[in-house]
Amino acid sequence: MRKFTTQLLSFTLLLFTVFSYSQSNKDTYVVLVSMDGFRWDYAKHFKLQNLNQIAKEGVHAKSMRPSYPSKTFPNHYAIVTGLYPDHHGIINNVFYDAALNESFSLSTNAKNDSRFFGGNPIWNVAEQQGVKTASFFWPGSDTDKKRPGIYKDYDEKIPFETRIDTVVKWLQLPEKQRPHLITLYFDEPDHTGHDFGPLSSENEKMIRKMDLLMGQLSSKLDQLPIGKQINLIIVSDHGMTDISNDKKVAVLDYLKPEWLGYKAVINPIMSLQAKPGCQDSIFKALKKVPHIKFWQSSEVPRRFHYGSNPRVHDFVIEAKKGYSLVTTKTQNVKGGTHGYDNRRKDMQAIFYAKGPAFKVNKEFGSFQNVSVYPLIAHILGLKIEEVDGKFSEVSNMLK
Repeated sequence: MRKFTTQLLSFTLLLFTVFSYSQSNKDTYVVLVSMDGFRWDYAKHFKLQNLNQIAKEGVHAKSMRPSYPSKTFPNHYAIVTGLYPDHHGIINNVFYDAALNESFSLSTNAKNDSRFFGGNPIWNVAEQQGVKTASFFWPGSDTDKKRPGIYKDYDEKIPFETRIDTVVKWLQLPEKQRPHLITLYFDEPDHTGHDFGPLSSENEKMIRKMDLLMGQLSSKLDQLPIGKQINLIIVSDHGMTDISNDKKVAVLDYLKPEWLGYKAVINPIMSLQAKPGCQDSIFKALKKVPHIKFWQSSEVPRRFHYGSNPRVHDFVIEAKKGYSLVTTKTQNVKGGTHGYDNRRKDMQAIFYAKGPAFKVNKEFGSFQNVSVYPLIAHILGLKIEEVDGKFSEVSNMLK
């Protein structure tokens, strides 16, 4: 009898805990913000007032490791699915799917085609569990399926201030319409970093503008009636490094066209498709190409979690540090780029967060960006399937 009473008490306590947990999360909000190409060290290098203030009010990581390759669409979609690009399917900003016989590109309608997008984005999970969601331009949020409850078709001309004010208005909607998970995307300082380089005066100006916007967003969220219930998370997808016109490799010049299928050059990394019987010829030729490293897809180092997806094709080629892959020798190279080995320091991204779920004025070590997904799921009380991200990587940030 005593054993039964103990079991009943434990079961009742468990039920109470689950009920209390779900009730406490009912009034919780998460605003996830990305600044494309915001390198891990910009805040320290440029002594940014607002991001450093957010770090004092909450937590920040020394850096956040992007998934491989350190490109925009693969990493934004990794953050919201908890899956490596090899597993969610967006293996680069541009790629070819042989099964569909179609190419994915950011400059075509393919970027809205849900057939290319695997995984279960966090907004899908939330909507399926009764949590309303909204997104302002997050990559993958405007596909023909798997969309948030509120979304925007991408239009880079919409001012950054308008994006922030729209998010604030969403959080002022009547409670039954109000999203509890919002994702917000800014395409800077990536564009400026590409054009002028990461530490250029032009990029510094843009970085300071983005820092000011983060301060304005944080302040506007705090001033809302529900301000104390909002968890603000600020991330980026990757870093940025300098490149120059005297360091470039026209890799296709070393390969015979009749050997090749798909061969788009996406500096500084590319996937290569071999025609039947041509793998050995390509392998031998690539060994003679200077300033690159390459692998057959089945032999990509395990730490990259890359190469098993058929969209990667037969070879993965990456330029060495400071070098660029170009289509022809006459192609001009300047400014900065990203896509290199995700362990490189200048490829590292940012993570800042503040709000009721997070500790205050704490710095944490680096972690993999796929772990943001289980972190958000935990804060909102969502049940998720097993993913590549690990909650244990980020759980110590929470109160």
